Amino acid sequence: MFKGRKLLIATKHQKEKVIAPVIEKLLEVKCVVAENFDSDIFGTFTGETERKHGPILTVRNKCIEAMRFNECDLAIASEGSFGPHPDFYFVPSDEELLIFIDKRNDLEILVSELSTETNFNGEELKTV
Repeated sequence: MFKGRKLLIATKHQKEKVIAPVIEKLLEVKCVVAENFDSDIFGTFTGETERKHGPILTVRNKCIEAMRFNECDLAIASEGSFGPHPDFYFVPSDEELLIFIDKRNDLEILVSELSTETNFNGEELKTV
């Protein structure tokens, strides 16, 4: 189903170093990076560019736009969020989403990982 196909990784932050070796081995695809694709237009991890949508729609839009921009029918994208745990609001958490879209076979797979192992922290600073 995937063997020999080109799989686009929608990133500008070198996530291909982690994703490509695993995906190439498991699916027998050739991973390429979305050249000149600015995934930060969907929001930045640091908050400099705010997300317009929630993380699921953001990761889906990022993947679809990268596919359109690069004329590719197979792609993967990721999106991460720091914030309060959805069940234990006082506990900081990290949610990582990964989406795999295959337009040729009308397939979309979304996976998420929620972790409390994070360096998420915040402080309020004031000038005196």
